[in-house]
Amino acid sequence: MKICLALSSLAIAGGSLAAAGADLKTPETSSLFRRHVEPSSGVVSYILEKRIAENQQSLYFTQPSMTDDGRFIVFDVSGGERGNRKSFALIDFLGDTVEPLEIRGSIPFLDPATANLYWFEKDGLYRLFLPGEPRQKEKLCDIPKELREAGTKIHSLATHLTLTRDRRQVFMDARVDDRFIQGMLDIASGSFEIWGEEAVCVNHGQLNPANDRLALCAHETRWTDAEGVEHRIQNIDGVYPRLLLVEPEGKRRIIPPMNNYATHEYWAPDGKGFYYCSHGKEYGVIYCDLASGEQQRLAPVRAAHATMTADRQYFTYDYSVGPWYRGCAWQVGFYNAATKKEVFLYQSLPAFNDKENQSKLHPDPHPQFVCGEKYIICTINHGDGRMDLSVTPVAQLLELTK
Repeated sequence: MKICLALSSLAIAGGSLAAAGADLKTPETSSLFRRHVEPSSGVVSYILEKRIAENQQSLYFTQPSMTDDGRFIVFDVSGGERGNRKSFALIDFLGDTVEPLEIRGSIPFLDPATANLYWFEKDGLYRLFLPGEPRQKEKLCDIPKELREAGTKIHSLATHLTLTRDRRQVFMDARVDDRFIQGMLDIASGSFEIWGEEAVCVNHGQLNPANDRLALCAHETRWTDAEGVEHRIQNIDGVYPRLLLVEPEGKRRIIPPMNNYATHEYWAPDGKGFYYCSHGKEYGVIYCDLASGEQQRLAPVRAAHATMTADRQYFTYDYSVGPWYRGCAWQVGFYNAATKKEVFLYQSLPAFNDKENQSKLHPDPHPQFVCGEKYIICTINHGDGRMDLSVTPVAQLLELTK
C-alpha cells in the first residue's frame, strides 16, 4: 500500500513538473553551478558552486545520483563539523535549491523513475519521497530477526542497496560478527530469506536488473576480522575469486575473470551480463555474457571504476594518476567504442591527501551515466582539500570523439 501511495504521489508531482516547464533548471542553467573547461580537452563540466559542506561528492558509481526527469540529484556531504560521517544532501532543480537532508545511513538507492530514496539505518529500512511536501522520511520495516539474532554485532546490512523490480524486496549482504550473510528482505512483512553465507568477506551485492533471483557479489580483496587480523583474497584452484554469482538455496558460482583479475563489477542495464575493470595485458572494461559465458574487452582503457551506456557503445571511468592509495590523484575519461576514441573530462585531478594520511571518505571520482545517459556525474578535487560534485553533459563528448 505504501508503495502505491508513493507512486500516486509521483504522478501528481510529475504533473506539476510538466506544468512548471521552463522553471526546471539544469546544471547548465542553474545558479548553483559554475562552468568549468578542462584545459587538456575542452570538455565543459558544471561544478556545484553552492557549498553546504566541506565535501560534496557523488554517490557510489553503481548507485544512480540523479532522477531520470532531471529534477533531483542526491549526493553525500562530509567534513567540517561532520567529520568523516557522511550524510545525504539534495539538489532540486525545480526550485534551484540545494539542502542537506541530515540523513545518515547505508549507501542509498535512488529510484530514478519514482524519485524514492531508500537506505538502511541501524534500526531498519527507510524511504524518502523526494517530491513530497514536506519531505519526511518513512520507516518501512525493522532489521530482520534472523540478522539481529545471528551474532553479537551487526557491522553492516548492505554495501549499497538494490531492490527488486517491483521495489517490494531488498537484497542484503550483511556482516554479523565474522559471518557474511546474503539474502532478501521483504519490505511489507519484514521477513528475511537467507540465500547463503560465507566465512570470508562477500559484499558489494547487487540484484540483476532483469532477474530478482540472481545477485552479483564480490569477494572483498581484504578485510579485518573481529580479532583484528587482516585477511587478503586468495586464489581458489588458481582462480582469482572476486566475481561471484549468488542465488537462493546456497547456489553460487565463481566466474574466472580475464587476466585472472577483476575489480568493481556492475550489471549491464539489460541484465544479460555484467562488466568489470581488469588490469594486465588485456586491460580495460570486460563484459561477461551470462548465456554464453564468453568474456569480451569492450573498452581498452585504464579503469578502476566504469559505467557504460545501455547500448554498450560509450563508457566513463576513472583511473589513478600514479600509484593508487585512498585519496590519490585521478583522471576521469570517456570512451567511444564505435570510433575507438577517448577524451578526458579531467586528465589529472590533484590528490585529496597524501599517502601517509589516507582518506577515510572514499574520495574516488566514481563516474556514472545519469538522467537517461544525458549526463555524467562524478566527484572531483581541485587540490584545495575539498571534494566537489561535477556534472558533464554527454552530447559534447560524442562530438569530441566522432
